[in-house]
Amino acid sequence: MTARPRWIDDLFPFPTPPALAKVIDIAWEEGFLATDLYEEGLYDALRVQTSPAFPFDLCEVPLAPQGWEYCYAGEVFRRHHIPFMSVPELLPFADLGNGTCVGWVVPAPELGRTDHPVASFGHKDPGVIGRSTLDGLAFLLSLALRGGGEDRRSQVAHLSAELGIHPTPEYGVNPAGGDVEVPLDLAPPAGWRHEPDPSGTGIGVLAPADAFADEYPSFTGETDTILADASRILDAGCPASALLGLTAAYHEDAQRLPALHPLWARAYDDLGRTLLRERLNVMLEDHQRAF
Repeated sequence: MTARPRWIDDLFPFPTPPALAKVIDIAWEEGFLATDLYEEGLYDALRVQTSPAFPFDLCEVPLAPQGWEYCYAGEVFRRHHIPFMSVPELLPFADLGNGTCVGWVVPAPELGRTDHPVASFGHKDPGVIGRSTLDGLAFLLSLALRGGGEDRRSQVAHLSAELGIHPTPEYGVNPAGGDVEVPLDLAPPAGWRHEPDPSGTGIGVLAPADAFADEYPSFTGETDTILADASRILDAGCPASALLGLTAAYHEDAQRLPALHPLWARAYDDLGRTLLRERLNVMLEDHQRAF
């Protein structure tokens, strides 16, 4: 092979933010172009995903370049990745390998934003760790410094130089314990508003103001009551408020997902959020396999 291919921005349903694109450039170079497989016209997506240049795994990797073959059958398949106990609005880009992911908060994909706040989630309540992708990567590299040896420090130094950041073990650490709490600022456009999750756990709902009702929906108690309330609010043309109640009910009891799914999907449909509807369907498939 003589032409050195570039990866194509097909990882997410929006342009890959430049800071993460730089990271993927490194994985592409070291996990594919710098290997013997490149010379043989073979593509091993796993080498890119688990690049030794990073102290984390990538959640999404580029498809094989045109004309290259996959090393393993089935590698062409790509499926939405929804961490356990997560919600569709949280899109992971890095996996720490312990059930926790780091990724974007994307409550309204239709806005077409080029960067997003970053949170950690999966097997834990979501916590905002940065206002941008670069902030999220700085957090990841600082986390790696807290318990790594010389190899880990070398990884961090290399990536930090490429990204122009200066992580330290103390970055993002609250002296009182845990990670620093970064306020979730979803910057509602004119005529929109953000309502926090009434359960106190999720990220809430960002939507046009006229998609909200003047009341909070039910999210505790009997499932039938929750569904009846959500259905009534949807019928009234207020899908954002219905979504608030349904996601809060899920955070209160994840076992309710199959019952919540039809109205939750309808709320996304009414808001025109096809991506989140697709991710919700994957959540249901995962739930049905697990339980």
